[in-house]
Amino acid sequence: MGSLRVPYAASSLGGVESLVTRPAAGGHSAPDAFPGLPDDLVRFSAGIEAADDLIADLARALAT
Repeated sequence: MGSLRVPYAASSLGGVESLVTRPAAGGHSAPDAFPGLPDDLVRFSAGIEAADDLIADLARALAT
């Protein structure tokens, strides 16, 4: 997640930008709200950025 440049690492900004989060890390809900979630699970919500930019960013981040 730290290698991504386009999506924000945030649970929600109330906007249209791409976001990336780790649900097991908690956030606004109780940390034990969803027992059994793997710690390495990542949630990606695509926003309105150019698809090619998002794909390139994800590919670059996954390659590191």
